[in-house]
Amino acid sequence: MSINYAASDALYKRASHVIPGGVSSNNRANWQPHPLFYQKAQGAYVWDVDGNKYIDYVLGRGPLITGHSHPRILDAIARQYQAGQFFAGQTELEIVLAEKITNLVPGAEMVRFCNSGSEAVHVALRLARSATGREKIIRFEGHYHGWFDNIAWGFNAPDDTDRDTGALMAMSRGQPVGDAGNILSLCWNDADALERLISSQAQDIAAVVTEPIMFNSFWSNIPPATGYLARVRALCDHYRIPLIFDEIQTGFRTDIGGAQARYGVTPDITTFAKALGGPVCLAAVCGKEPYMRLLAGGPTLHTGTYNAFPPFLAGAITNLDILAENSGAALAKIHLMSESLRAGLQDIATGTTLPMQVRSSPGAVTTTFRATSSVARDYRAARREINQPLLAMWHAALQARGVRITPEGLWYVSTAHGVPDIDYSLEQAAAAVAMLEQARRRL
Repeated sequence: MSINYAASDALYKRASHVIPGGVSSNNRANWQPHPLFYQKAQGAYVWDVDGNKYIDYVLGRGPLITGHSHPRILDAIARQYQAGQFFAGQTELEIVLAEKITNLVPGAEMVRFCNSGSEAVHVALRLARSATGREKIIRFEGHYHGWFDNIAWGFNAPDDTDRDTGALMAMSRGQPVGDAGNILSLCWNDADALERLISSQAQDIAAVVTEPIMFNSFWSNIPPATGYLARVRALCDHYRIPLIFDEIQTGFRTDIGGAQARYGVTPDITTFAKALGGPVCLAAVCGKEPYMRLLAGGPTLHTGTYNAFPPFLAGAITNLDILAENSGAALAKIHLMSESLRAGLQDIATGTTLPMQVRSSPGAVTTTFRATSSVARDYRAARREINQPLLAMWHAALQARGVRITPEGLWYVSTAHGVPDIDYSLEQAAAAVAMLEQARRRL
């Protein structure tokens, strides 16, 4: 099935002369046949510059939980832009949004706003270190906590081993080696390993930071093992170590109160972004009052010219209103649509000879291809026998049929997706699988 990308191709070549790699974020570089350029979007749909229309399950990689260009949100943003932008001071909007968050999220007693998930994690780590006077952070392989140097160690693990050797890999060239000294990285979902590490180094550990659901790349939508998060919480309590939940992905999607509400485990500090703001650039650090009070004019510093930008606060307030009103009916619809999508994709996976696997959490689905039937419980297991060429062909085949997912196989669902969108997407997914089966037989 052929599709025209000529205008996108021309823009990509032009961009590559003035923008490194032709993209402004490296995770946009792995699209096929090259990074595409887009022209407009509405609801569950997006159009590229060649006029190709897609049902969009990328949704900006998560933020657009209420779909593209929601009129209520755009109106709230526009009204505040007209009223004023920067004041280098406070507005009532930040109080209103902070109150909404504290009412919805179990672990949010106080809130500070910033602009990105990476910034929010940076503030959370600073708070934990300030509270404890310690420096080491325990993190887990495959959990993404932003690209800043002080946490971007141990995200990946050496490819030549399925065993946790304790080796730390930098996420990027250019990271100071000295930052690795403050990171301890473990396989996730192994509470015994965590207990061994904490018990031996508790006096040095400032925090344990974790995604409550592993939510990145081809290993996304891996849930915590039964009782795992509760045991992490108990270990942190016993050794008096702050527990940080990175809910950049799960916040206001998995549950209106975040994954912490769904699993009944309350962290000390939480980071939010993506579905918090919807179409605006906004993040938040929330937590228990004793931790958050450290930012109240004392020696623990958090600043930023763009923090709590009023038009973005107005958009985020409306975004959360849409998700929470009518007893969370909009979020319930997202969960219903994502479950229908998961069930349909699982039927396709069951009926194919391809090594297709489906995982999900409320509001999102992952499709991947692994040459093993084992259930992925952590990053190393999920990458084992992954068929990257088949995954790339799957992405391209869906895109050619007007269904847009991430190249890693992640499908986000929004309030704008309806039954016809899910039905059409499943029809095209079945056709894509049939095409891949034919291509495989020809090899």
